[in-house]
Parts: sequence; structure tokens; C-alpha cells
Amino acid sequence: MIARGAKQQPAERDTPQSDAELMLRLASGELSALGELYDRHQVPLRNFIARATRDAEDVDDLVHATFLAAAKSAARYDGRASCRPWLMGIAVRHLRRRRQTFARLMAILSALKGTAASYRDPRPMLNARTDVARALAQLSEAKRLTVLMAEVEGMSCAEIATTLDVPIGTVWTRLHAARRELRQALGQAGEP
Repeated sequence: MIARGAKQQPAERDTPQSDAELMLRLASGELSALGELYDRHQVPLRNFIARATRDAEDVDDLVHATFLAAAKSAARYDGRASCRPWLMGIAVRHLRRRRQTFARLMAILSALKGTAASYRDPRPMLNARTDVARALAQLSEAKRLTVLMAEVEGMSCAEIATTLDVPIGTVWTRLHAARRELRQALGQAGEP
């Protein structure tokens, strides 16, 4: 029983807030909400980026860039209960920008050396430690991202279509082709 005139302290949160509630807090400038979102989603996001990039050196930078971009655009969040697909969409945009920047850099370096056709990045081969990793590496970026979102992250085709901003038919086509290519690559990987 609270004595008359005594101020009642706000009750501690017994249940965790939804992602949508955290995004509203973040949009209003409450940075502690970013920490809660980071704690909740950084591991799956890090795993997704690691599989998608084939380049372990950039994973932490891309994870952090994704959360910083999410904080800046929190006011534009669409209100879904889970912001994981939205965060993955931001990560995909960062991955694409990174790839484009790397391609421009390689073009400049190749032009300086005059060896555009002879350069091959050795990191994908060095980082490919398993047959599955090698098979994923052979997929196009669009197919790799789609199959990772579906098979590893458990996203529905509709969520993938929204995240990548493509028609759902494109998602189905990419998934079908990626699965076929993975079966072929894994079937060949076991042969001498």
C-alpha cells in the first residue's frame, strides 16, 4: 500500500519491448533503445553478413554500419513487430555499396598496373573452408543473399521480397536457381 502523498515510481519493465516500440524510442532520440536492438539482433545479423560477404575482415564494420544507419533512419521504420528483416535490408545495401566501392578500386588499380584481366581476389578461395562455403561463393550475390535469408535466417518469401525490394516471383526464381546450383556444386565437390 502506498502512503498518501507519496510519489509512485514507474514500474520496471517486466516484459521486453517489441522491436517496434524500441524503434519508436530510438526515433525519439533515446539511444539506449539502440543498445537493446543491438543486443537482440547483432548475432543473427553478424552471421548473415559473414555468410554473405565471404570476407571476415569486414563483418564487424558492416554490422556496426548497419546499426548506425538504423539509428539515423529510425523515424522511417515501418512499424513491423520485428525489425530483423529491415536491418538485413540495410545490411544488404551496405554490402552492395562495399562491393561497388571495391570494384571501382580494383578497376583503378588494374588501370594503373595494366593487368585488369589477370587480377583475381584470392580471399574467397582462402576463406572457403567447407564445400558449402565454396558452393555459396559460386552463387551470384542476388541468389546468395536470397538463399541465406530463406534457409539460414528463416525469412518468408514475402519478407525477402520486401527486404530486397523485388517482386515475390523474383525471390522464388532466385531460390529455385540457387538451390539447383548448390545441389550441383555440392554433388561435384564430393567427386575426386
